[in-house]
Amino acid sequence: MTHKHKIIGCIPARYASTRLPGKPLSDINGKPMIIHVVERALQAATLSDVIVLTDDPRIYDVVNDADYSVAMTSENCASGTDRIAEYMQESHADIFVNIQGDEVTLDPLHINHLVHSFVAQAEPQMGTLSHWCTDKQTLAAPSNVKVVTAINGNALYFSRNMIPVQQNGEFADKGQIHIGVYIYTRETLNRLMKLEQTPLEQTEKLEQLRALENDIAINVTTLDNYQGLAVDTPEDLEKARELLA
Repeated sequence: MTHKHKIIGCIPARYASTRLPGKPLSDINGKPMIIHVVERALQAATLSDVIVLTDDPRIYDVVNDADYSVAMTSENCASGTDRIAEYMQESHADIFVNIQGDEVTLDPLHINHLVHSFVAQAEPQMGTLSHWCTDKQTLAAPSNVKVVTAINGNALYFSRNMIPVQQNGEFADKGQIHIGVYIYTRETLNRLMKLEQTPLEQTEKLEQLRALENDIAINVTTLDNYQGLAVDTPEDLEKARELLA
């Protein structure tokens, strides 16, 4: 692939978060969370634009009033991927990057790194990010999704449990923690859109397993020294306010 492709960053955002209702509009030092994420994503030189995709007029208005790109999508979208697939019908982009709306410490260089390694492949389908971790407690937490990869960097499996484990059931010395940023070609998104939920996806409650179960390759770009913060709880929100102060 060449770099002549139009690559767009998409930030799916819904108002109803179970643990933190109205999360995208949570105030972090005088600015809504979603705006922090948009501004960071726009610093990624590889993206030709960044657009927020929402089904909530409150989020739409906040982003629109701040003069950033935003589009309304259907309330029936079950996931961020579905939201992007719906938006894709009216977009001319070739490649779509799915950015989490709660990654307030998003590093634009990580997005560039993901895009560069994606377009460098002969026939890329889908890609994502991970980082190595040696902390046993972090690796044990089901909220931290783990991934194991093949020699060529493609994902073999994602799990909420620690993978890999040693023969005696002990944890390995280190594991790769998945970072929920995705990149897809238009063709891959088209395919994903038409696929039913799969058994492993339903078991682990991990949407990316639908791709693997249908033989869609997910290439994993591993980051060094990753320091991320996804805001899921009121405690995370406080942490984000301190970090960005």
